Amino acid sequence: MKTKLLLTVLFAISTQLLWAAIDVTGRVVNEKNEQMSSVTTYLIHSANNTILKTAVTKEDGQYSFENIAAGSYYVEARMIGYDVKRSAIFNYSNTKQVLADLQLAPSTNTLSEVTVEGKRPLVENKQGKLILNVENSPLAAGNNGLDIVQRAPGVSLDNDNNLQLMGQSGVKVTIDGRQTYMTGEQLATLLKSTDGNQIKAVEVIKSRSAKDDAEGAVGTINIVMKKSRMEGFNGNFSATAGLAEKFRGNTALSLNYKKNNTTYFGSYSYSDERYINRINLERIIANNGVETAFDQKSNLHIKDRTHAYKVGVEQRTSERNVMSLQFNGSNNVELNDNDSKSFIGPNLTTLDSTLTSMSQFREGFNRYSFNFNNEFKIDSTGKKLVLDLDWSKFRNSKKADYDNRLFDLNNELIRDPELLRSQMPIGIDIYVAKLDYNQPLSKTSNLETGVKYSNVKSDNNLLFEEQLDGAWTDIVNRSNHFVYTEQITAGYIDYDNQIGKWGIKAGLRGEYTLSDGHSITENKQVKRDYFDLFPSANLSYDAHENHIFSLGYSRKITRPNYRQLNPFDYFIDKYTSERGNPYLNPQYANELNLNYTLYKKYTVTLGYNAQTDAIVESMGQDSVKNTTWVTRENLGKSNSAFVNLSLPVQVAKFWSSYNNITAVYMNFDGAIAGSVVNNTSVLFQVNSMSSFKLSPSVSAEMNLRYFSPFTYNIYKLESRWDAQIGITKNFKDKRSSLKLAVSDIFNTSNQNLSTNFSSFNTKIRQHQDRRVARLTYTYKFGNLKNVVKKKSTDNEEKQRAQ
Repeated sequence: MKTKLLLTVLFAISTQLLWAAIDVTGRVVNEKNEQMSSVTTYLIHSANNTILKTAVTKEDGQYSFENIAAGSYYVEARMIGYDVKRSAIFNYSNTKQVLADLQLAPSTNTLSEVTVEGKRPLVENKQGKLILNVENSPLAAGNNGLDIVQRAPGVSLDNDNNLQLMGQSGVKVTIDGRQTYMTGEQLATLLKSTDGNQIKAVEVIKSRSAKDDAEGAVGTINIVMKKSRMEGFNGNFSATAGLAEKFRGNTALSLNYKKNNTTYFGSYSYSDERYINRINLERIIANNGVETAFDQKSNLHIKDRTHAYKVGVEQRTSERNVMSLQFNGSNNVELNDNDSKSFIGPNLTTLDSTLTSMSQFREGFNRYSFNFNNEFKIDSTGKKLVLDLDWSKFRNSKKADYDNRLFDLNNELIRDPELLRSQMPIGIDIYVAKLDYNQPLSKTSNLETGVKYSNVKSDNNLLFEEQLDGAWTDIVNRSNHFVYTEQITAGYIDYDNQIGKWGIKAGLRGEYTLSDGHSITENKQVKRDYFDLFPSANLSYDAHENHIFSLGYSRKITRPNYRQLNPFDYFIDKYTSERGNPYLNPQYANELNLNYTLYKKYTVTLGYNAQTDAIVESMGQDSVKNTTWVTRENLGKSNSAFVNLSLPVQVAKFWSSYNNITAVYMNFDGAIAGSVVNNTSVLFQVNSMSSFKLSPSVSAEMNLRYFSPFTYNIYKLESRWDAQIGITKNFKDKRSSLKLAVSDIFNTSNQNLSTNFSSFNTKIRQHQDRRVARLTYTYKFGNLKNVVKKKSTDNEEKQRAQ
């Protein structure tokens, strides 16, 4: 009922709003007098030939310029493959002026191909998004997706490789706009298995419209994959050799063939990474006044191999219809040998026993997905219907062997060795269908509406066994079969309008959720059935082309995933585990953002985020068994505010710098593990990226990051920083290049943390194998130029091409 009421109101408003005051307008046509879209036009001052404004023609060939001061001007139209066309000089004096058509003629040059060269800035602020452009960057060469994403402005990783945005958890991650439906360890595995050479950009999005999923309490990180638009056959091959404490390497091949209205594409990559992580965990547990201290030192030797592949076709079936079909797959195998030794005693300096643990993990992660997309342009006014169908299948198998031995001070076994093993197959199936409709209401207003349905099922069957008298026996209280299903049906309506210097966008999204967490082992079910409305609005004001303001509001949700809901323990070692909470509720957030852009370069963003039923990490322990576990709980409330500064600086002609500074204020208020938490903390993040053009063929980049110490919930995180440099040499053939990059040069990016809250006293020190030198060779083959057909006016490209 509320949705219908909003729709009625929006339509009523749209019919009464005034159109923007257009000062100068005109039309661009071809040699046959046919209207031409996507042509770039410039308003130029005739006295000094200064470009004052830019506009792109619409479907009907129309362009317009607003808010023009009185003076003498001319308009210039440019498009690849056509001669530049310039209007006659005209005098404007605050009266709407309609110019004669600009007729573009095909270029008479003998060249039939035009090579488009250019380099985007490393970081852009575009349409409310902070975009990290990593295509052709030496900092991206040879890295995986997780390495690249954490370099984006405002992004960081917590102790468990979970992504955070502006210092907060609850980030939604999408790939080419499609939700991954994964969090935590599996998302980290997916990103680590994504070849960085295939990534074009990383978009950081704080605001949301009604069209976007409401999931993601603090924002969205969208990974944009590379796409080729060249005519004919072309491809790209790269090979990387990396050296840290151990060797790493990867290769990637992408192919593309475009002929007329058909495009075939595919890619394959293989990575083989080996590294060592070291963890030192100090823990003190009290039981009736008697303390037991654990000093655990672990060495994790990890081998990680991934095959990733993609194949697809895009077909323009008519002038108004484009459809595409794409298949993606990846196969990842990770081997992890964990050599751990725990020194146990009444305190950290007095020893009475030693526990040695040898653990071997073998994990297979397989991902397959199909996508079908069809975009139909109903007419030339902009009416459009888009259908998107997705099917994804994840299969995860994790096997582990544990050998625990307890020794006394004389290095004699206190008891027989404890031999354990586990296997945990996980299956996830995801079905998603979306239908979006776009309806222009006028030249300045637009209405968009759509529906979405998603169905997610995950099946987790954990078997834990112990060897007794030479036979493997099931440990009942550790084995668990858990099935989680979730269905979300959503609908939305978005309205936007431009009224002079003011812009408004408002929408409403409704999501109906059905979920069922079923522990087959315990024969218990936790079902949920709820409907939520998620309003969003954005108001912008262009005080001047160099002073732009916007104010946005949105309501968001973060739903717990199946692993957080599974009531059983995932054992990290004999004394440490991660425990699910079947009664975990969704987390809701209301967020406000105020944005100011100066000279289309500098940006200041102020934000406030109020969360209720906040999902936070908590701890528990058994003082008799000396075990500790980590779980998630719904903290009462969490409030945070942030300010983000984007400061690009052209230091010199050869040196451009982008600087991002974030300050975050956080407050937690609620009960954790039976104790009250009410603390505040301030976090500072600084990210400085520099690009150097050393010569026509040599460029370099440098990245410096700093994270201040701060308190997150009950954890105190220490400060950390890191530096990364890279240099690229492009060879004369313009097809091959060589890139050398070194990450974490000074080995300073390790995250250390501690907690001394209530009865919990823990300190964690980490050394992760992140200082890596990588050498990457890239070769481009086939046609590398955009072919422009002289008589073609079809210049529209499908934005969501696969």
